[in-house]
Amino acid sequence: MTPDPGTDCPVMPAATSTAPHGLLAWEHARFDRITADLALPEATVCALHCATRSVTVELPLPHDDGSTTVLLGYRVQHSDALGPAKGGTRYRQGVNLDDVTALARLMTWKTALHQLPFGGAKGGIDCDPAALSARERHELTRRYLLAILPLIGSQVDVPAPDIGTDAQTMAWMVRTAAEAGVADPAIVTGKPVLLGGSRFRAAATGVGAAHVAQRAWEHLGHRLKDTRVTVEGFGAVGSHAALELADRGARVVGLSDISGTITDPAGLDPRAVQDWVTSGHDLASYPDADRLEGSVLTLPCDIAVPAALEGTITDEVAEGLHAQLVVEAANGPTVPTAEARLHDRGVTVVPDLVANGGGVISSYFEWVQNHQRLAWTEADERRRVLDRLDHTWERVAAAPFPTWRDTALSMAIRRVARAMELSGELTARQAPVG
Repeated sequence: MTPDPGTDCPVMPAATSTAPHGLLAWEHARFDRITADLALPEATVCALHCATRSVTVELPLPHDDGSTTVLLGYRVQHSDALGPAKGGTRYRQGVNLDDVTALARLMTWKTALHQLPFGGAKGGIDCDPAALSARERHELTRRYLLAILPLIGSQVDVPAPDIGTDAQTMAWMVRTAAEAGVADPAIVTGKPVLLGGSRFRAAATGVGAAHVAQRAWEHLGHRLKDTRVTVEGFGAVGSHAALELADRGARVVGLSDISGTITDPAGLDPRAVQDWVTSGHDLASYPDADRLEGSVLTLPCDIAVPAALEGTITDEVAEGLHAQLVVEAANGPTVPTAEARLHDRGVTVVPDLVANGGGVISSYFEWVQNHQRLAWTEADERRRVLDRLDHTWERVAAAPFPTWRDTALSMAIRRVARAMELSGELTARQAPVG
């Protein structure tokens, strides 16, 4: 095992002297708190914390204008204690090894929490996909897949889409792997349905977050009908969350994406907004709504759903937030200091590990269908995904808030440590009980 930059692993020296920051620092602090509460031995903490493998690849990309740029790509396999590593691949400008490492760890805890036979991984390329032509994105994907192909596989590490990637990206990966001699549709998930993809996968994360939002809101003693909702990030996750919440009777009063924020206290029609965006318009130019400067999460509402990037709920946003419930559809959207402020103000937060698990649960079912050479109906898979989310929600919600994040992490860490003990990677003396 090789520790990531900034780890204070007592067994292994740090790879660099760079202190962790951002999402990596937040995940690190939360991990330290839970493992301290569990009174785990230092060797166990190090084994749980360190990545199995961290890879950086250099990708020369020939551009359409004849120039060439060398882009950096990453793949971090944090854990395979419970099964093949699993995690998305994001194309985003500025993504780095710290980001990918933190997200890989989060995937380990997420798959463990939802009792999936997967570990955690994540990949990324530092690029701006919007600035690349379709040919350039295809070529970049091909080169990246070939660079990491010796290290992935349906029983080793299974990539999926993330920010900046989609079903088309996964189709390119499947084809590239097949041409290189690895003809296995289960090598990635999130593929087009025609190539073995799941019918529910594209909607699963957003629909799942909406489902958990309703469970949490009812847990707090309310009904969802006419409840005011804001969604930050009207993209692959947020759009489906907004649509599902509206279908369940909620009133969507604010939406945002990179172009800006729109609002209507009487309620927006997410389907009309989606049609507007799909037809090539910016969300911010939607004609039947008002524009808003600032975070959509600070609009008067009952439920706020951050579904964009990590760290969008800052201290300032937390102070201006009106919602009684925050449902983390994105990974790591709430800065720890902001979460403390929300707790002090009585705002309930459903953590990302619980709220956005629908995507990886659906990916698991796609992987299962690929191995069985079967194709389930969308309704069948939707039921299975929501049932699994219900099971997780009921275990976490049995604990008093605001311990939900710590409860979820503790359950996940115990499960991974127990798997490592059973496989012989940890001794019984090192591992926690249960």
